Amino acid sequence: MKLRAAIIMLIPALLFYTFSFVGPIGMVVRLSLLKTDYINTEFVGIQNFVAAVTDPYFQKSFVNAFIFVLFILPPTVIIATLISLLLMDFHPRFQSVARFMVYIPSLTSGYIIALLWKWILQRDGLINYGLSLFGIEEIPWLFLPWASRVAISLIDIVSSIGGNVILLSAAVAAIPIDLQDAAQIDGCTNVQYKRHVVLPLLMPMILLITLLMIVGIMKIWSTLYILTPDGGPEGATASPVYELFLTAFRNSKHGLGAAKGIILLFVIGGIIFFQHRVQKWVRGESH
Repeated sequence: MKLRAAIIMLIPALLFYTFSFVGPIGMVVRLSLLKTDYINTEFVGIQNFVAAVTDPYFQKSFVNAFIFVLFILPPTVIIATLISLLLMDFHPRFQSVARFMVYIPSLTSGYIIALLWKWILQRDGLINYGLSLFGIEEIPWLFLPWASRVAISLIDIVSSIGGNVILLSAAVAAIPIDLQDAAQIDGCTNVQYKRHVVLPLLMPMILLITLLMIVGIMKIWSTLYILTPDGGPEGATASPVYELFLTAFRNSKHGLGAAKGIILLFVIGGIIFFQHRVQKWVRGESH
């Protein structure tokens, strides 16, 4: 009787899951086996997957994602962790205000942020004006491969710090106060307590943030759409998701775009699996 009631209550959720996730995934798999512009359709089997894997632009998008991870992930995690540890020394009311202040960029629409940075990064924009004060020639930030990567990375760092500070602060708040009392009794200084007690306890949250940021970096879209609409100079800024967008909607190769989407899904799934294994290892779980 209980099983029947449980099944009945689960039916709406299962139907929603089927129509919102399983159904679309099935449609994408079907589309990935076709060559179509929705006027003419031809079954091509795995040819789209072969074309996706050998597409130099798609390959370069993963190289771009790897470079963005190197540029964005370390400074973002380090800065967010330092801010969270620093806020521990202040009054809770000040902590709340400070968290809200650093979180403001995350509340703003990505399009608004991108438009603002587009003005800042122009040849006669604010950054080049500041460089000119030191006698440095203007830099065409959005027209050079490495300069555009640095610009996109800077934007993502500024936008990501606030959310990570919130997550890390929540993890800090969950640490029992008894540990701090015990550390003080043992003669630990404030710095030693944060380094040897708090920081190790934050590692699971830092690993989660790392996973979320890697997946987020692979899905950068709105910033690229506004600042580098064609994927940047020499395709230097196109993320995998943005390159998929260019393939499916700019070039109208819908089957190829679907195949790239499935490949990207497996790549992200592999990253999640790896992160899960690392997190179990950090927790000391052998199985």
